[in-house]
Amino acid sequence: SAAPSAMVTTPVVAVVAKPPPVLKEVPIEAVKEGDPREHVNLVFIGHVDAGKSTLSGNILYLTDNVDKRTIEKYEKEAKDLNRESWFLAFIMDTNEEERAKGKTVEVGRAHFDTEVKRYTILDAPGHKNYVPNMIMGACQADVGVLVISARKGEFETGFDRGGQTREHAMLAKTLGVSYLVVVINKMDDPTVMWSKVRFDECISKLRPYLKSCGYIIKKEVKFLPISGLGGANVKDEVDAAVCPWWKKSYTNGDNNTSVGTLIGLL
Repeated sequence: SAAPSAMVTTPVVAVVAKPPPVLKEVPIEAVKEGDPREHVNLVFIGHVDAGKSTLSGNILYLTDNVDKRTIEKYEKEAKDLNRESWFLAFIMDTNEEERAKGKTVEVGRAHFDTEVKRYTILDAPGHKNYVPNMIMGACQADVGVLVISARKGEFETGFDRGGQTREHAMLAKTLGVSYLVVVINKMDDPTVMWSKVRFDECISKLRPYLKSCGYIIKKEVKFLPISGLGGANVKDEVDAAVCPWWKKSYTNGDNNTSVGTLIGLL
């Protein structure tokens, strides 16, 4: 008969259970439904080349919505096109046609926020061929930012008959844009040099026209000198050494404006 097979015994391994990890108590925060901050749609309007896209792009840069590396990339691209001052506009003008011509065609859209409000920028085209696109942007807006160039010759071209300053202001009112911030841009241009005389000249011509469009100037319109490219009076106030009259002007509440910067006003 066959020999009995040897029994194989499996060693028993004692499993010691690890103590459960100690969890730190995390205080439970109340869940906020949505963002409590008010949301505002801003449409940037005005004559072609007044600086709407550059101003919009600089607002995004100054509010940390565009990083330094992206800006450097746009600076190089603009330089390659021999249009060095266009680099901030490239933030808003993203397609090749817009960059090659230096003109906004579509309505650019972007977002930024402050501690108290959230904003959507609608960067409307200024060229008369693209008025339907400008209308599309303006009809979504709560506040209009009418960008005016103070540069000698450019203000006159934009405001005289045939310029888009008048048409855009009239369309904005018709489309229900109730408040207007009029920014007199390019105040740092060599033909202007932050001149109060030039600022007042531009305003004195704009006031009666905006009134004729239906705006109540004292309640619905504010005026502000800026440099969209340099950033003066956009987020931070212009240096008093460069523009000594501005602080006194807004402190006195001249031109219905009691805040020194565009973002502060908005």
